[in-house]
Amino acid sequence: MMIDKLKYILLLFCLVFQVQIFAQPPDFTGTWVLNFEKSNLDKTDNQNGLTGQIFVIKQSDNKFGLKIYHLYGDKKKKIGFSMLADGKTRRLKIIFKGKLEQKGNSLQVTMWRKNYLNSVNDKFGINQNEFVADEVFIGNPKDHHSIWVFDREIAK
Repeated sequence: MMIDKLKYILLLFCLVFQVQIFAQPPDFTGTWVLNFEKSNLDKTDNQNGLTGQIFVIKQSDNKFGLKIYHLYGDKKKKIGFSMLADGKTRRLKIIFKGKLEQKGNSLQVTMWRKNYLNSVNDKFGINQNEFVADEVFIGNPKDHHSIWVFDREIAK
């Protein structure tokens, strides 16, 4: 009788532990380099002479730090911000409102202000060394939909 109870408790513990593991968001931490060949970018995204893009993501549980480097030949422009994946609306970079939501194995990033909406669904691609950002942009200079594909930079 006691052994049956222990088996039941052990089974229950294993199920709860598995649910906790699967409920955690995927870890996107890493340096991600834009792969133009795999991406499907709207022409608007490449009109300004963009020659590359690098994402540096630091994730701790539901806290995300993101640095984006836009490369234009030898010139590099950086933007960075932090977000929590809790679905709450917050001020972002003073002029935007934004929220980050975990949706299964992906993250939904939404930023907006008057006459501007940028919604990006982030997920792994064919494996955990490929990061796909499915972006829908509504605003100036033109509404567009782009699929950005990044490859994980592997430390040498």
